[in-house]
Amino acid sequence: MKAYNPLTAVLALMLGAATAYSQVELTDNLAISGFVDAAYTSSDDGTTDTERLDLEGAEVDLLFNLDTVSGEVHLQTDGGTVELEQAFVTYDLGNGLVVTAGRYLSLLGFEADETVTRYTRSRAYDLTSVIPLYNEGVKLEAVSDQGWLAVSLQNEVWSGFGPGNINGDAIGLEVQAGFTGQQGLTAVIGYAGQDTEGSANPNGEIYNIWVSYESGPLILAAEYNDFANAGEKDKTGDSVMVLGRYAINENSSITGRYSEENLDDGRGAEKWSVAPQYSFTDNLAGRIEYSRTDYVGTGVDEVDFFALEAMFTF
Repeated sequence: MKAYNPLTAVLALMLGAATAYSQVELTDNLAISGFVDAAYTSSDDGTTDTERLDLEGAEVDLLFNLDTVSGEVHLQTDGGTVELEQAFVTYDLGNGLVVTAGRYLSLLGFEADETVTRYTRSRAYDLTSVIPLYNEGVKLEAVSDQGWLAVSLQNEVWSGFGPGNINGDAIGLEVQAGFTGQQGLTAVIGYAGQDTEGSANPNGEIYNIWVSYESGPLILAAEYNDFANAGEKDKTGDSVMVLGRYAINENSSITGRYSEENLDDGRGAEKWSVAPQYSFTDNLAGRIEYSRTDYVGTGVDEVDFFALEAMFTF
């Protein structure tokens, strides 16, 4: 789940979310939030039709607030073991400067990390999955009403790709700058690089650029990625996404998305998605998604995906 700090607060104001989170206040300094996500899914590649009905994920987040110091612990399960997803401490230095240390979400990417906060159930990029997720490190953010600048030093950018430490300068770096100076417009450019000294993998990097515009009930977004050895040797190429979301009324919305991935080794994918969503209450929403992905050079021609999802948030 997206970490709550001044940077993501700016993003939340500008972008909104597919499903809003509330917080349950336990004491003056402690609150909890989280979600339960269950779904029926069907995937058909022309040869095999796979159907599932199960708990897709549940999460409980503990939120600590001690004036200038705050912290979060995110615990998540898919019905099996409970895992520590994020755990970090944030210190407000004043004047828009914030420093965070621990295990936290990557700066990069337009789409949210959790299904319940994305505009669609599935992710845009099925073939490459190059957007990083969680890793340990320390980051500094400078936030203003015009945007933000953030720098994160980490053990790894992509988990398991580097040596897992910073010995011999084998360090992961993420940098992101965002502009929110025009009403409804957000423009973001980011970079991540992994020095893999001490491992068998080559150095990896990714450039991530995205723009979104919100006007009344309409949200439009576009994203471009250019990457080399992004979490996997020879995973080199580019990808693009365009998305539109329209709020029909205060309870109903529909999202359409197109994404394309092209790898230097000749593999590629094109994906079309549509996802209507309805909020039954402030805490309960339902969503349907249909996606079709056409592949090149993978041994699979096309995959049809359908999901019927229930999302409870608190």
